[in-house]
Amino acid sequence: MVVDSVVTHYNDCMIEEKAVVTGVVGNLAMIEVQRKSTCSHCELSRGCGTGAIGRLLGHRNKPLTISNKYDLKPGDRVVLGMPDKAFLKASLLIYGMPLLGMMAGGLLAQWLFGSSEMVTIILATTGFAAGLAFSANIAKRRFLPQFNPVILESNGEPKG
Repeated sequence: MVVDSVVTHYNDCMIEEKAVVTGVVGNLAMIEVQRKSTCSHCELSRGCGTGAIGRLLGHRNKPLTISNKYDLKPGDRVVLGMPDKAFLKASLLIYGMPLLGMMAGGLLAQWLFGSSEMVTIILATTGFAAGLAFSANIAKRRFLPQFNPVILESNGEPKG
């Protein structure tokens, strides 16, 4: 994924994340954001669903590719930012649409087929998948520029 690093002045609060430049290829900088997990620090780590998912998926770094407009070099530390409103929209799309699709599929199955459990499960699952596809499509077509992080700071110096 290529992320544009043009800093825009937002009136909103920003969600910030620290990252490290791992490589530079041409005018692109590869940046890795260290995933954070409270699971190793929380006393509920064994009973928490997030902890189980984290153990299943592992704790890998998520690489990004950003335009290297600030002459970044491997090892440089940067602070990435995303507006709070964009983060909220992304969360609603990612979680809300699939859940709405699943509920709509289940309700449709109940209305059309009565108490057939298997049909309800199939249509609820289909609604969930349709909600995922729909939210991904909307995110790509309508909100993608808002979801791209921007470089706020590099090696302690504010940018923009």
